[in-house]
Amino acid sequence: MTILSNRYTAFACFMLGYSYILSLCGGLTPLWSSLRLEAPILLYGYFLLNGILKKNRWQPWLAALPLALAYTVADIYFIIYSRFVRLIEITEIPELLDILPGQYIALIVIIGAASALFFVLSLDWRRGRRSLLIALPALAFILCMEFFPGRFLGAFQSLARPVTDWSDANSVADNGRFTMVAYFEAQRKNSIHKTIAFRHKQKFIEQMKALSLQIKGAARNRNVHVLVLESFLDPSIFANLRYSQSPTAPAFRQIVGDTDNYSISPVFGGGTAQAEFEILCGVPALRALSSVEFNVFTGAKTFCLPTILNDAGYQTIASNGHKPKFFNAIPGYTGTGFQNIFFPKENAPHLETYLTTGDVEKEWYMFDGKLLSQNLAFIRQQIKEHPEKPIFNYVMSIYGHLPHYMDETVRPQFITLQPDQKHQDEHLTAAVNQHYYRTEAIASYINELVRLDPQSLIILVSDHLPPLSSGAETYNTFQYMKNIDQSIYYNRLVVLENGKAKQYDVMHHYDIPKLIANYLTDGAYCRTHQCPFFKTAFAGSGNAASASDGQGQDDYMTIMAHATM
Repeated sequence: MTILSNRYTAFACFMLGYSYILSLCGGLTPLWSSLRLEAPILLYGYFLLNGILKKNRWQPWLAALPLALAYTVADIYFIIYSRFVRLIEITEIPELLDILPGQYIALIVIIGAASALFFVLSLDWRRGRRSLLIALPALAFILCMEFFPGRFLGAFQSLARPVTDWSDANSVADNGRFTMVAYFEAQRKNSIHKTIAFRHKQKFIEQMKALSLQIKGAARNRNVHVLVLESFLDPSIFANLRYSQSPTAPAFRQIVGDTDNYSISPVFGGGTAQAEFEILCGVPALRALSSVEFNVFTGAKTFCLPTILNDAGYQTIASNGHKPKFFNAIPGYTGTGFQNIFFPKENAPHLETYLTTGDVEKEWYMFDGKLLSQNLAFIRQQIKEHPEKPIFNYVMSIYGHLPHYMDETVRPQFITLQPDQKHQDEHLTAAVNQHYYRTEAIASYINELVRLDPQSLIILVSDHLPPLSSGAETYNTFQYMKNIDQSIYYNRLVVLENGKAKQYDVMHHYDIPKLIANYLTDGAYCRTHQCPFFKTAFAGSGNAASASDGQGQDDYMTIMAHATM
């Protein structure tokens, strides 16, 4: 009994100390703030693992390893992406492997396989019946979470502290890591069941159909061009950095002029599909049904912006510089309403397309200039062949993604950061140089597009900020947005109406469809709907306001109900 007590006492002390060390590295709150719920789960987990492993001197350490590793994964994920991991994100591992270098994939596979093999060999198969009895509470817990999520959530609410809708970190601090993993999974399952009731919400459906008719009557065949740029970081927003020369191309500065627009993304460091969902569907990406909304899209039409514009007579075109399997892109785009979807032929040889990546051996990802020049030629052809049919031209780039490789023979790095900071982020230097070449290419595209299509709306927005080497720490160190609250979710936004840059108040990505609707209805939309980008003082950040708004949640659930049919 003394040995058992010492083992569990030592484990508890270790996890308390280890969680504190993780918090010092930028991770989540130390364990002691959530002991009431988290400690029983951890101690039971440690008891269970001790019960199924062979008795030897390594048993206490092996039993602690999976639990400590789970904490490590959760905190590293939080450090990089500034949000708490969900259980369903296991399904996104293929996307992660798809963008990692081959040597990293090999290392992950080797370490994972070796760890799994070592753990399996350490199992005590002779005590199978006893192990099963020990595991029964865990099995009951999992079955309730997966198959009776409503009851699980009811029990959770009676035992746990209130969940903070706008802050994963606060919720974890109050209730614990494993506790919140279970809560978010049960909430996801419960939301899936709830969508059935939202498939016939006539009020929302009728509003979307009325908007289509309103646009059809007022748009006068004006085209809309939306450029969503992967990890488009504007270095001028850092208050604590200086450069050897301006990191923005002169032609781009001339286009933007004195405007200074920002849009708040739902994600930081990754999760492009979440930003796309908000931009295309006009509701917050609440992650109610999945960690990524597009991952549960079936291709069934739902009431997003492309569907609305289709009904208004528009030709809807989506051009993506990456791969169709990334974040379930084809069902996602089809479900939002796009009639024409294009990927580079190298990434989708079985699909009809006008795109080609060109040489990406050294940079990995298709350069913006290559993507945009091809898109410009395609749009020019569409306008010439179908002048009577307005166009919604949606372009999603991939250049700028980690690891920020640059082909020095074509795009040499020539901008240095001054002064040379002791803790300078190496990815930041590359991103700064990429910004110059990207803005140069974007300016060329926009100038030609305005000449080709002067009476149109052009929107340029970043999906999210890149994580760089140290996640939010780099942004805080160099005072991005002067470190205002939730600054890492603010992204550069450029809006050109009929060839002229326009100034708006801060908005969210999910407000962009409102901006488009207002332009196409000559301002009539915002006279009858709330448009935050016209407020003189914008309060709030992230998804806090809309996530707690009942109507916003109903609209989200209605869209998802149709998307998952």
